[in-house]
Amino acid sequence: MDIKKAILIAQNLRAKIEYHNRKYYEDNSPEIEDSEFDAIKRKLEEIENAFPQIALNNSPTQIIGGKASEMFSPVCHKIKMESLHDSFSYEEISAFLTRVKNSAGDASFTVEPKIDGISISVEYKNGILFRASTRGDGKTGEDITENSFEIRNLPKKIDTNLAYLEVRGECFMPKFVFKNLVRNQEIRGERPFKNPRNAAAGSIRLKIKKKEDISKITERGLEILFFNVQQIQGVNFLSHKESLNYIKNIGLPIIEYAFCKNESEVFKEIEKIDQKRHKFSFQSDGAVIKVDCLEKRKILGSTSNFPRWAEAYKYAPEEKSSKLLKIEIQVGRTGVLTPVGVFEPVELAGTLISRASLHNEDFIKEKNIKIGCKIFVRKAGDIIPEIIRTEHNDNEISFKMPKKCPSCGFNVIKKAEEVAIRCLNKNCPEKVRSQIIHFSSRDAMDIEELGENTVKTLQKDLKSIIDIYKINESVLKKYREFIKISGYQESFGSINANYLNKIGKNLLSSIEKSKTVTFSRLIYALGIPFVGQEASRILSLNFKNDKELTEASFEKIIKIDGLGPSTASAIIDFFSENKTIFSDLKKLGVIFNNELKKSFFGLTFALTGNLSSFTRSEAKEKIEELSGKISNTISPKVSFLICGKNPGRKLSEAKKIGLKILNENGFIEMIKYC
Repeated sequence: MDIKKAILIAQNLRAKIEYHNRKYYEDNSPEIEDSEFDAIKRKLEEIENAFPQIALNNSPTQIIGGKASEMFSPVCHKIKMESLHDSFSYEEISAFLTRVKNSAGDASFTVEPKIDGISISVEYKNGILFRASTRGDGKTGEDITENSFEIRNLPKKIDTNLAYLEVRGECFMPKFVFKNLVRNQEIRGERPFKNPRNAAAGSIRLKIKKKEDISKITERGLEILFFNVQQIQGVNFLSHKESLNYIKNIGLPIIEYAFCKNESEVFKEIEKIDQKRHKFSFQSDGAVIKVDCLEKRKILGSTSNFPRWAEAYKYAPEEKSSKLLKIEIQVGRTGVLTPVGVFEPVELAGTLISRASLHNEDFIKEKNIKIGCKIFVRKAGDIIPEIIRTEHNDNEISFKMPKKCPSCGFNVIKKAEEVAIRCLNKNCPEKVRSQIIHFSSRDAMDIEELGENTVKTLQKDLKSIIDIYKINESVLKKYREFIKISGYQESFGSINANYLNKIGKNLLSSIEKSKTVTFSRLIYALGIPFVGQEASRILSLNFKNDKELTEASFEKIIKIDGLGPSTASAIIDFFSENKTIFSDLKKLGVIFNNELKKSFFGLTFALTGNLSSFTRSEAKEKIEELSGKISNTISPKVSFLICGKNPGRKLSEAKKIGLKILNENGFIEMIKYC
């Protein structure tokens, strides 16, 4: 390659990298996979290394990808928040370790998982959190202090009287939260987040315009783990290990790390992390190797962008190829039609998968997905199967979304502002089935025996959620007969007369048990679009009874903190179609708290230890039923800490700031008088 060609290729690669950096860091909507981006960047590095005369100081290989958004106040980092240089082979890691030895002598290292989240700085003055900011371009980030208060495990106060402390950590969305978020986005017909990293970045950088926005961040369940002390006044450390142990002891959550004395131990730890990373609560795509001795770090220094004392090892993305066999359409409880790709089974992250959501028509076009094509599959966040790219042959069939609902035959519609296609038929069988499954779920009415297989079996007798409470012996007779004829051993176990009678009785018992429920749970169970558990709780606090709620105007709902226009519209639309839903349920024996008790209004509770009279979720539900709030962290905003057996760190944290502490008996006594 001559220099003219090298210049043209480098210019093209720089433009691509800058574009994808904007999509990734600023828009939180990447268009290519991390591995594809890494390949482009490495190609540019190779060209710049081969032709040093064309390397630029402002090349994407020399600067950190993100920049501060104008939506937030800028924060200048006194200590630059550097990025890490990536390695993709053991040879490259070995070369890094050799460079360290040649420059600074024999060294020990720490090795830790690389969290795929958003890097933020948190500053404390006299033990009180006073500012949090994003990395941005490393020199200037965004002030996200208000948003950071919604990070679940981030202490607002720590056990130290140090004048100043700045720590750096990775904010992430736990994988189970990401899974629920994507499922709810699919139900609402929204374009789901691509991965937990983008979900976390989009959540922590959400611009707060009203209280509703704060609740959106809270519901995302963000967490943080710290991995570096940036600045500290009053304490000196000799090693990285010492600094991490110090901040852990004063109450900050830190990343787990291993101490390694040599190259062999480093490689063993990299392998260990690879073997267990799919079980982490966070998404991890690599391991980070750091020189432990802080004096040696000073000797090694940094490049314009990367520290020379640290290196990231990126694991090869786990993906498998398969053949797309067909595309099925699922109809959700809100009527959204979701295409699902069915492919030849492959094993990923320890499980066999054969299906992946294709989200919507736009996604199918974007990925050029056709029946019969070769697909490449991975698990987003190690949880959700997704098709990341395709390869094509001559024997393929293009796919178009149906114009009629495959379940009921009604025409479907697509609103101008939505990517989703919907069936509006209130009695659509698939739509009703999904509604009943949601209604019966654990967080809703908790009808344990009415799972997906049972709902399918009783489909002809369940035309709406109302019919659940009309199940009688006649229905059960048909139910038993169907199980017996169809031979549902896989779903229902060994089939005999006694067992058939038992599952019938259990079903009736679980339905009867569900008839007494809180108003908040019942609202959530109805499956109103955009109305999750938090919105249901807010509605139950603001409307005395079901009549007030069903007759509420758009203007009244929109004035309530925590509820936006989309939610208000959905509530109005739902009750215009289901005016008698509450009275119908009452006639069938469903009892719920019309007159709300506000005994705990304005109070916030935290929980620690094991309770014997309640599960953690039952205690939480009782507090919320009485209009109280739950906090997952200890702060001066907490009114009471409920303390069970074998309490955790929250108890010592509560004592330090003088919180009121209730044992289980004290909590029970408190409830008695409500």
